[in-house]
Amino acid sequence: MRGWRPLWTAGLVLASGAAFAGSARAFLNRMQDAAHTLDYTGTFVYRHDGLLSAMHIVHRVAHGRVTERLTTLDGRRQVIIRQHGQITCYLPHDRVEFVEQRAMALKTFPALIPTHLKPLRRFYAIHLGGLGRVAGMAARLVVIDPRDRYRYGYRLWADRKNGLLLKAAIINDKDKTIEQFLFIRLHLHRTIPASAVGPIGIGHASTYKKERGELFFDPTPTWTVTKVPPGFRLAMHLMRRMAGHKGIVQHLVYSDGLAGVSVFIGRRVQGVPVHAQLFRLGALHVFRTVVDHRMVTALGDVPTVTVETMALSVRPLAQRPQARRAPKG
Repeated sequence: MRGWRPLWTAGLVLASGAAFAGSARAFLNRMQDAAHTLDYTGTFVYRHDGLLSAMHIVHRVAHGRVTERLTTLDGRRQVIIRQHGQITCYLPHDRVEFVEQRAMALKTFPALIPTHLKPLRRFYAIHLGGLGRVAGMAARLVVIDPRDRYRYGYRLWADRKNGLLLKAAIINDKDKTIEQFLFIRLHLHRTIPASAVGPIGIGHASTYKKERGELFFDPTPTWTVTKVPPGFRLAMHLMRRMAGHKGIVQHLVYSDGLAGVSVFIGRRVQGVPVHAQLFRLGALHVFRTVVDHRMVTALGDVPTVTVETMALSVRPLAQRPQARRAPKG
């Protein structure tokens, strides 16, 4: 399950470029701290492709660890609990519980801010925008624009007082918003009890069918991506069994510090030809093809060219390919 992912007027602050960028990075640092130190509850909406959905979130920090419970407010009820590298999704209608392990922290709303900001300057232009209001709070805009075609831009509005991200939009190369999050109600708490982020159906766990994914760290990958867009680095190599699916896949995780791409090398495809397929949901692109008789899937909140370039360049390491970068642009 992918992570859940904003009305604004932006005026520019009159300042030198260096001071401008520096103040933007300082504000991003405040946003990062807020996402990992504040306790809050709220309701936010998620908009993409003309569709709108709403989520209730409970965000609790205890001993430096973050636990979140998200509940859908429209459509079929879903409850998602994120904690300690694990995502648990409850589907009450189907009485199913999915559990997936995550090797890396998810960049999900409202915790979209990367841990290391300095490397981003080579691939994104970052500056402060104007002032506005979100969910009744005074907010400041941070503008993040890509320097090439392999990543998207971001518009982030955060509370001026505490730095908590209140609204986020992902922007394509035509300056169009393709995905948007917006808090419509938010309440900060001194403390939130552990029970508020606990699992669904306490006392009725046996009534849910459990589907559990597995994660294996493997120091000897047998596949690689030979054309990696500038700025993306291999962050992790894993073997994974997905919840609700049979078989084990190799999972290569690439990141530029803000955007991420997962490349899965799956089962061997025999006989029947499989045509390349491209899917999009909001900012998420999924490209699936066959490489060397293996099903390869690349997905991420990145433009089409990024997932296609990476998926089509997957090669077995036994061939010892000469890794090369995708052309800039």
